[in-house]
Amino acid sequence: MNRNLKALKRMIRDQELTMPDEELFLSSAFQRHQTSLAQAATGRYRNGLQVIMEWKAEPEAAVAYTDNYRIHCNAANPITQSFPSRYLRSQSLTGLTGHEIGHLRYTDFVSLGLFLGSLQNGAFYPAAPSFSKVAYQAHLQEAQEAMEKKEEEKNAACLVLANCSRTLSNVLEDVYIEARMCEAFPGVFRQGILLNNLRFSEQMPSIEEQLENKYNDFSIVANLIIQYCKAGNINNPSGYSGPYLDYLEECIPYIEDSIYADDIKERFHAANHILMILWDYIKPLIEKMEEKLKESSESEAAESLAEMLGEEIKGGTPLPSGAGGRTPKNVPAGKKEKDKKSLPPGSPKSRQEEMEEIQEVVQEEGGRIDLVKTSTILDGDNPGVTYNHQYAGSGYEKAASDLFDILNSVASEKAEEQYQQEMTEKLQKAANDIHYGDAHKGIHMTVNRIQKVDEAMIAGYESVAPALLKASKRLQASLLSLLQEEAKGGVQKNLIYGKRLDTHALYHQDGTLFMRTRLPDEEPKLAVALLVDESGSMSWGSRITHAKKTAIVLYDFCRSLGLPITIYGHSTDDTGVALYSYAEFDSVDNTDCYRLMDMSGRDGNRDGAALRFVAEHLYRQTAKKKLLIIISDGQPADYGYYGTEAEADLRGIKREYEKKGITLFAAAIGDDKENIQRIYQNGFLDITDLEDLPKHMTLLVKQYLKE
Repeated sequence: MNRNLKALKRMIRDQELTMPDEELFLSSAFQRHQTSLAQAATGRYRNGLQVIMEWKAEPEAAVAYTDNYRIHCNAANPITQSFPSRYLRSQSLTGLTGHEIGHLRYTDFVSLGLFLGSLQNGAFYPAAPSFSKVAYQAHLQEAQEAMEKKEEEKNAACLVLANCSRTLSNVLEDVYIEARMCEAFPGVFRQGILLNNLRFSEQMPSIEEQLENKYNDFSIVANLIIQYCKAGNINNPSGYSGPYLDYLEECIPYIEDSIYADDIKERFHAANHILMILWDYIKPLIEKMEEKLKESSESEAAESLAEMLGEEIKGGTPLPSGAGGRTPKNVPAGKKEKDKKSLPPGSPKSRQEEMEEIQEVVQEEGGRIDLVKTSTILDGDNPGVTYNHQYAGSGYEKAASDLFDILNSVASEKAEEQYQQEMTEKLQKAANDIHYGDAHKGIHMTVNRIQKVDEAMIAGYESVAPALLKASKRLQASLLSLLQEEAKGGVQKNLIYGKRLDTHALYHQDGTLFMRTRLPDEEPKLAVALLVDESGSMSWGSRITHAKKTAIVLYDFCRSLGLPITIYGHSTDDTGVALYSYAEFDSVDNTDCYRLMDMSGRDGNRDGAALRFVAEHLYRQTAKKKLLIIISDGQPADYGYYGTEAEADLRGIKREYEKKGITLFAAAIGDDKENIQRIYQNGFLDITDLEDLPKHMTLLVKQYLKE
């Protein structure tokens, strides 16, 4: 047993070291962990929320999204996979989960749909922007005129403004909900969100790179806005100081005012104002859209624009290794930054400090790795928003141990499946190597063993076992002291014969004057095998149910006392004899008790082949005594195997293994008790009341333990 346990532990360790991310992150254990985090964060708002982990390595695959009932996270996304350690990659995925939870808790999707729909229909929602600068007033007037211009019910300006506003409103909303999540959950969610933002900002191409790749002007400024919102700085290693930064400076006051506001309309106002500030950069897109509309439908033209913006704003090349400029020159300060004493959560300075803090975490885990940019998707529909300002949150400091536990759980499960597979293969080989005699010549033997116990079996066992095991526990108590004494060894006194005289016993009149030292006994006193007939007739009169109850009690009784036990069922199938391995002598995964729930009435019964296999299996055990118990309801019944020849085969097997030190008993639970008694003779047990079957079998084992 110890050797097998060490082998299993070695398998688990090997699995931990070699298990790929895909297997770990798609495991039910990791999925349950993410789901528990999500449910804890949304329990008051979103009952039944589930996190679904996916593995999609395609560049266009979504990183994460929610449909209001489930959160989908793509564990293969390049941001997550860029981190140097599995711990950081798991934190990144938790950050994605936290991001989507933020949308579920704080985003008003109905209002967002109204905002985007209004622009597409030629109107600003909730109101048109207003400016004090004459230049921007002119932009607004020009934009409104363009929105009123229509060609065959198609309006290029409305389509372009709706697409551009989607980009701007999404990034503003992302920053808002992430700030709220970091405030409400300053532990694992905050760290994951900040890790992802760090990578997101690091991979952004510099302004020069964007110009070299011929990004359109709107995309370049949008990328600057995203970097500023995410990290409080931009990637500007060369110190660029041209007009794009001037436009960013004009946008910052509206950005800062909106990303701290609980009312989503403030972010709509900000997006509308930014659209008009960037009007000169949007007009070329409108001109291209007008040309596109002449040769394609409105939906095709809109899709083409969305693809172009998506490639430029969400794409780009990663930073070169060791590139500088994380705190760039000429980044204008927002008006919120001027108030040094009262910085709101997520302000530029706070965001820069957070990025420096999270960089230290990454550096502790390994070298910095560049990555390819991606982003989450804003999706779904939510009829309301609840923001609890009074919730203080709680830090979660067990993220690393959680991941280790999950990894160990998944590795253990996989190793146990591998162990069970290897065990089945060994049993099948043993079955193939046994000579079954002429009565079973040409008969194929198949050993069946469930590799992984499902939840239904566990639930079934736990519902019936407590009542059954009470009798087992009482019988165990009467034998436990005896077995413990034998296992420990010690001095045995009051013996009639011996080499050592006990001087303290010289007054005894019965001659018990000797003593000896007994060494601890490591060899089991008794090994037990149970073979259950699973022929179709066992289904009648609840016979198989009582056999299953007996197996449950006997298994618990033996395992609790440290006695080796194996339990098999047998029937026939299309290929020959079918053996069902429920409990094995050297099983170490503690799930054999659940496998017993699979016991059922099946087909025929070729008892001789099954009996020989289990008897040989028991014979190889190193116990002092070996007890084989058969539970059956009738005679052998298989094609070419019945009647007097089959009975003679069984009697011959019984005699053969009795000579090898195996005691065999057959418990008859059906109407063929006379036939079973004729077959097994002095090994026959008459069980009239099926309710007493578990007790009788356990008492039989107890009797042989005491001898």
